[in-house]
Amino acid sequence: MLVVEDDGPIADAVLYCLRRDGMRAEVAPSLADARRACLETHEIKAWDVVILDLGLPDGSGFSLLPELRRLERGPRILVLTSRDEDVECVAALEAGADDFVTKPFSPRALSARVRAIARRGERHESRAPHMSAIADEAARGLRVDRERRQATYEGVELALTKTEFDLLAVLAEAPGRVRTREQLVARVWGETFALAERTVDSHFKALRRKLEAARAPATLIETVRGVGFTLREHA
Repeated sequence: MLVVEDDGPIADAVLYCLRRDGMRAEVAPSLADARRACLETHEIKAWDVVILDLGLPDGSGFSLLPELRRLERGPRILVLTSRDEDVECVAALEAGADDFVTKPFSPRALSARVRAIARRGERHESRAPHMSAIADEAARGLRVDRERRQATYEGVELALTKTEFDLLAVLAEAPGRVRTREQLVARVWGETFALAERTVDSHFKALRRKLEAARAPATLIETVRGVGFTLREHA
């Protein structure tokens, strides 16, 4: 694990919890140090998870997100943010983060979140059929190819993160069927993973933005208040 954090006490507390739980962890206190650790030595030392603070002394952690995502064996990314704002959290998810935690946080809880992210791996890439082809009036332009991990709308490829693709693929298995947040977390993150509802909602906000940018109907993914989400069968 790599902890990209310039606040010494926070970094030390996170390191202590990670190492106590048996994880190898190091600290990069700046953006430059993080780039050296993740990019320049990537062939030698591949990180499973990068815990990335967005507010670093020599730049924004946002700039590192797309660089990590371009790596062939890129790490899971857990973003730390001091601002409890949906805009920043959704932007981080859109840029490739897998999850986010707002400060202040419990280092022990963060360690548990890191373990869960690291376990995700490639658990259930093929749990559903390889191709989900949606052919109703509202979503006839949407195609979700699990084998190629590619989603398109009216022939335009959607630049989705792994989590966004997995969420869309689960909904595409049964258009019109409502998936609860608990079901989505179990399928995408893992059955034993505890995830805040707000994180799930933030991922869907990011997913909707990308669908709407491809001119998909704004109502394609519907939120069922108090329950979950569904891919609409009809406009």
